Amino acid sequence: MQSQELSTLMQQSAADAVGYAAEQHQLTLDYSLDSLHQVDQLLSRLHQDQQSKPHSSELLFTLCNIIGAYIGEVFIRHVGGQWQNNTADESAPYMAVGFSDKEFPFASVCYHKIVNHDSISLQDYLRQARENATQ
Repeated sequence: MQSQELSTLMQQSAADAVGYAAEQHQLTLDYSLDSLHQVDQLLSRLHQDQQSKPHSSELLFTLCNIIGAYIGEVFIRHVGGQWQNNTADESAPYMAVGFSDKEFPFASVCYHKIVNHDSISLQDYLRQARENATQ
């Protein structure tokens, strides 16, 4: 997949996350850094749901990818970088934002917050990613 095609796909996925947050959770995501607080709230709700009635693997995959795309677009707009398709492990490829010599797999962080640790803060993760990327 070409770089522009990948970027367009991830922008569309981020837009899907904006629509999902509005329709299903009455949250407004506007690509600001402050909107990451809303993302944390959304992921906390998904974590609670996951604990009481686990999401299907397909739904979990989709939610992590669209929300991860949204976080990646926030990062790209405020810090920089570009989308990369990491296929080092062909059985488990993933999308990440590359900036400088660093890689940020935001969908993976979403997955861990939903499934494992609600204490993960996307705001804190993005702040740390910004610091790491600009060192």
